[in-house]
Amino acid sequence: MTDLPYRLVNEAGPAPMVIICDHASNRVPAGYGDLGLPPAAFERHIAWDIGAAAVSEILAQRFNAPAILSTVTRLLIDCNRQFEDPGLTPAVSHGTEIPANRELSEAERTNRWRLYHQPYHATIAQVIDRQLANGRAPVLLSIHSMTPVMRGTARPWQIAVCSDTDQRLSAPMLDALRARSGIVVGDNEPYRLDPNEDYSVPLHAARRGLKHLQIEFRQDEVADAAGQQRWAALFGDCLDQVLSR
Repeated sequence: MTDLPYRLVNEAGPAPMVIICDHASNRVPAGYGDLGLPPAAFERHIAWDIGAAAVSEILAQRFNAPAILSTVTRLLIDCNRQFEDPGLTPAVSHGTEIPANRELSEAERTNRWRLYHQPYHATIAQVIDRQLANGRAPVLLSIHSMTPVMRGTARPWQIAVCSDTDQRLSAPMLDALRARSGIVVGDNEPYRLDPNEDYSVPLHAARRGLKHLQIEFRQDEVADAAGQQRWAALFGDCLDQVLSR
């Protein structure tokens, strides 16, 4: 497997859209071993956003748009966190200690930022710049997934739209999703788009004034191929509706 900290899908896709997936992989790069964790830890949400990579790729093909996927586990470095955020290289994640991150030196933190975090974001910026240079202002679509249960409480939302002050796409997307019968939609539940915590959408979309969406799929809904296809199709249909207005 490549040691690049990102994977480009459909790089030359002409659609005015850029899809990103910050937590697409549970891979630990060579030289870091197992971070002091058992193999089972890397199948959990603490290591990656289960199902998010597959949904991102399906959407990239459907809309003929480029997608950039992180290829490094969030336990090594979280590509959706700022440098100063303790969650960038978490010592504890959802109650699980990460031994390799305990008392991490500033030099190692900086090294991970330089080797894995920033190249992923530089690639996103390059793809966006290319579209802007061709006269297309792309929509930025950020794909995440959430656990079905948090701290013993079940989450009813099967899909959620996370937003901050820019509601140009989030408001019509909520309307489109809510018009679908039989699904429960979250509006900034369980998470909102927080410019003080989130890194990717604020940097690549909000600061440039680009339209954007940050979406959370519940992991039990997208854990297998059938669920990934179903939810990518449902969300894709709604996105078609929103973008055609």
